Amino acid sequence: MSYAPQSQEWRSDRALLLVHGVGNAAPGDYRILHERIREILGDSAKDFAIYQLYYDSINDWFTEKTELRERIDSMLGIVSEGVPRGTIGDLLSEFIGDVLWPVLSQAARTAVREAYLAQLKQIVLDGIASGHRPKRQKLSIVCHSLGCFHTYEALHAAASDPSHGLQPATHGVRFKNVVYMASPVQLIRSVASRISGLVPSHRMATLDPEGLRLPGEDALGMRIESVDNWISITGSLDPIGGFFLRRKAQWAYMAVTGQLSIVDPQDGLVHDDEELRVVFAKSLENQERPPEVEDKNPHSWVGYVVRHAPSLKEWMTA
Repeated sequence: MSYAPQSQEWRSDRALLLVHGVGNAAPGDYRILHERIREILGDSAKDFAIYQLYYDSINDWFTEKTELRERIDSMLGIVSEGVPRGTIGDLLSEFIGDVLWPVLSQAARTAVREAYLAQLKQIVLDGIASGHRPKRQKLSIVCHSLGCFHTYEALHAAASDPSHGLQPATHGVRFKNVVYMASPVQLIRSVASRISGLVPSHRMATLDPEGLRLPGEDALGMRIESVDNWISITGSLDPIGGFFLRRKAQWAYMAVTGQLSIVDPQDGLVHDDEELRVVFAKSLENQERPPEVEDKNPHSWVGYVVRHAPSLKEWMTA
């Protein structure tokens, strides 16, 4: 299925791209989040061209999951070694697996990366058409869950490959803010490094031997980074973001030099571990669809956005 990027006229020099995790695949799925973002921005919302990247629809979630069953089982085996033992640990492993398994398909990853880059190009072109040169554009991204991985990969591809026309030095394309919410980038890196060939690694920035770093372009004898404000937000009960029952797992937590790191205390979301188990179990009830993440789930995108409303407004409008 070919991807048609969104396009719109800008009212000012600001644009915001929202990038979902698994389960927000169809038009309309961003509605509540979009409303919250506009509420947070207040009167400033009118100054933003807000885009949404839909990518799950590029692939058949259930069919591809079935075809990749053997690889998924291998991934779950690795993940289960690092999570708490017992029923809730098994649920956390399964939840992680349902969120992350699409990275096991090179074809799916490539399709999403190309769609993402096409959307970034269109955003920049829309800004130019509205009278704002790339160097004057104030671009921001807010991404969640698996969308953080796709953002990491796309931004590195944009900064390193001149054919995309999105490099910070050569083309003047830079991002004012990139906000990662519950990023699984380090989790994916760790799992992929355990079994050779488990995650086909063709051109994956996440698996760079030099480690995770900000995207950038080498020019004039120096490295020009493409992101001004790189923010990582996760929660103390969110396994996708690298925390297992309030314990930070270094092997699963994304730590990029230069990032602003924020960890939400999430004990107020549930009364105890049994209620947490019920919340995760509910999200996994339908095995033929991506996990359904309700507001009470520590992994909820809306939850992260609402908790950080003042900061988001400050970052986006600065």
